[in-house]
Amino acid sequence: MAKEFHMIIGNPDATWEDIDCHHLADFGEDKICKLASDMAGVPAKIPNPYRCEICNWHKDGKTAACKTVQKLALKAAEESGENLLRSVSEKIGEGVGTELHKMIPKFLERPGCSCKSWAKKMNIWGVEGCTNNKQAIIDHLVAESNKRVLFSWVPSSATKVVAKRLVESAINKVREKEEADNPKTKWFCAVTTAPRKVSTLQNCVESLQIAGFTPFIFAEPNVRGLGKQYEEFTINNETKRGVWHNWLDSCRYALENSDANTILTVQDDSLFHPDSKTFLEQNILWPDTEVGFVSLYTPKHYSLKPHKKTEQRDRGVNRVITKSMWGACALVWPRKILEQVVELDFTKNWLGARLRTKSAWESMQEKRRAEPWRVQNSDTAIGKIMNIMGRTMWFCDPSPVQHIAEYSAISHGGNKGRRNCGRCATWSESLLEQIPRQNNGKRLYRYEYDEINLYNPNAG
Repeated sequence: MAKEFHMIIGNPDATWEDIDCHHLADFGEDKICKLASDMAGVPAKIPNPYRCEICNWHKDGKTAACKTVQKLALKAAEESGENLLRSVSEKIGEGVGTELHKMIPKFLERPGCSCKSWAKKMNIWGVEGCTNNKQAIIDHLVAESNKRVLFSWVPSSATKVVAKRLVESAINKVREKEEADNPKTKWFCAVTTAPRKVSTLQNCVESLQIAGFTPFIFAEPNVRGLGKQYEEFTINNETKRGVWHNWLDSCRYALENSDANTILTVQDDSLFHPDSKTFLEQNILWPDTEVGFVSLYTPKHYSLKPHKKTEQRDRGVNRVITKSMWGACALVWPRKILEQVVELDFTKNWLGARLRTKSAWESMQEKRRAEPWRVQNSDTAIGKIMNIMGRTMWFCDPSPVQHIAEYSAISHGGNKGRRNCGRCATWSESLLEQIPRQNNGKRLYRYEYDEINLYNPNAG
């Protein structure tokens, strides 16, 4: 029978018979903790009964969250030559809890919290169990958020919404893995970034993760503002590529290194509504057989009816007809269309928007040919390409994406006026409730990927 706390703590005469714990086990002449051993992947020796009693007394005793258990596991992993961080985190298993752990590692690794034990429990529950216990998981995240802010940019009114999306994203990721044999929508998310006076990259990437995307970052030299946990998903340019060519490189990388049928290209000053991915998959892809892209960002003037200064369009996924285009913050592409886009002669030879005078334009062309990093105006180019190909351009309104940069990376100014959404989606409400499936007031039909027509340069 276990003795009272005060009778064993610090008692040099305490014996193993004083410890009553089902995790205690014999290992040759030694005693081990089965829980710590499972976490470390190797036998975790217990030096004396005192350690066990400390664990018993701890508020999270006999769980994966117990500090004593974690220390035993870490020491065992270290002595065996195992990777410490990987050894402990991986031993919670694979599943919904692990996916949630990956999305918010700082939160889950807070000393003294019970998040690892929750993660392990969620892995045991599986997709169905986590779906049935979703509200309990959300309540746990909200409670922990009250102790420690998850993400500084999340409005306090939207904490529960973000928690809900985190849980749903984790569930969906595991469900997608289980259904990987025949996925309907396979994503690649490419984020282009360049040095800014005030970095927005971290917030952008975190909002993408909450929405359920796995962002790959295409970084110009000297980019700052992103944690080390994203290094394996970052492609660092050895030399400066510039706005246009970095975007092209990110597209080509996505096409060459994935089998994704849906590609999201993102600029690093974009902040995504938590429902963005779910909304696209369930409601929007695809609005037309001639679709070029669907934009999750809608600048203020695209919310207005053509040739009207004050009258707004109907809410929905609206087709915008324009000779060029403004705002390439967050574009969703059908793979087969993007494949054609990157191979167009116009795409390969784009030198940026024309200047007003002939002499100035000729001089600038010469500079940009010599130094391709000077080529900008990717949104203008994309709009022109869509017109060349006869593709349609679609914008979600209210805008699920906000343009958050206070300072432009290429000196275009901040996000004021037309450079941000006129109607930004409310984070505390579902996008499905805010954006009807209609085009300028008329009901939209939803087409499958296989129904999208390819561009035929010889047509007409």
